Amino acid sequence: MKENQRKADSYLSQIRNASKELTELIFQIDFLRYKASGAGAIRYDKDRVQTSPSDMMCEALSEAVFLEGKLSNRHKQLQAMKEHTEKTIALWNDNNARFIEIYYLNHGSMTEVADRIGCTSRSAYNIKFRALEEFSKHL
Repeated sequence: MKENQRKADSYLSQIRNASKELTELIFQIDFLRYKASGAGAIRYDKDRVQTSPSDMMCEALSEAVFLEGKLSNRHKQLQAMKEHTEKTIALWNDNNARFIEIYYLNHGSMTEVADRIGCTSRSAYNIKFRALEEFSKHL
């Protein structure tokens, strides 16, 4: 893979992997909210030292608020990247655009790409390299 193809793949992979990243942030935020609510099991294997539950709540809430801001910013950034990609490939009327749409924007597999385009898996990889080369011109 050439350097410009790597850059295009890196850019488009951020969009492809965004849902996983955003889901992980949401789970972290939910866990911190649960932690801040004071719910949880009593630990009998620790020393019996009195601690203030409000400290734990404040820390968990402040971290949750920080992650919510990060989630919002990342979502906006990825939405802008997705819009740029959609505008770029909207001008194309070929398999390169279909590949980027199926594989990167809709999270399809290479087998699914080959089936929907109507080619072999080997041809799908060739289309991938051509699509990345074409897309790299618009970065």
